[in-house]
Amino acid sequence: MTTRVEIINDFLAINVKPGATIQDVVEASGSALPFGCRDGQCGTCAVEIVQGMEFLSPKNEKEIKVLKEICFGTCTPNTRLACQMKIDKPNGVVRIKY
Repeated sequence: MTTRVEIINDFLAINVKPGATIQDVVEASGSALPFGCRDGQCGTCAVEIVQGMEFLSPKNEKEIKVLKEICFGTCTPNTRLACQMKIDKPNGVVRIKY
C-alpha cells in the first residue's frame, strides 16, 4: 500500500509508504527541490500541493508559523513545507510543485 508522489518540476515520481516524509521522497528521488535547515524553521522548502492534500499529514504549529512569516499573506492553503509533511494515507497521488 503506497502513495505516488510526483514532483512536477523534476518530472519525477516515486511510490512511498505512509509515514515517509516528503523530504525523504525528495532525497530518494534525486529531486532538485531545495532544503535549508531541514527543521521547519527557514521556509526554503515551501512547495505547492497541486493534488492530493488529503493524503498528507495536517500542518503542524511550526509549519503554520513559518508559512505566515515567509508568505506575508500571499501563500495559498496548498502551500506547505516539504520538510514538515508526511504521507499520511495510502492509495493516492500527491503532486508537488516548487
